Amino acid sequence: MSVTKGSVIFYGLDGLDKKVDDIIEVLDLKKQSFEVKLIIFEAVNNAYIHGNSSDSSKPIYVDWELKDNLLSVIVKDCGQGFENINLHKKIDEENILDESGRGLYIISCYTDELILDGSSIIMRKSLLCDI
Repeated sequence: MSVTKGSVIFYGLDGLDKKVDDIIEVLDLKKQSFEVKLIIFEAVNNAYIHGNSSDSSKPIYVDWELKDNLLSVIVKDCGQGFENINLHKKIDEENILDESGRGLYIISCYTDELILDGSSIIMRKSLLCDI
């Protein structure tokens, strides 16, 4: 049983691309790197804008673990937590080009499990055998 895990702290979105690329490299992803990058980008962006009110002085914690082929990622911000969130089952055509409002929907499309727990997003994704 192989386990790879790590963590990173973000202050704002500066360096997000590089740090997520570093996570992908540590996980040694080959086939599903786009999907994993996307869910981490969306979760960190959501944490920064909604949880931390775009305040770069507040940390965003990202912890990940790859155990066998199950990837778990937890993103935690300094916000009050989720309240009355209704995850969209689809994106309305009239809102398709909006710059916001699709992050959790996108995450739910690319994960096997999405849990909103206070000020944390817990994402689980089964990866292909030849990761």
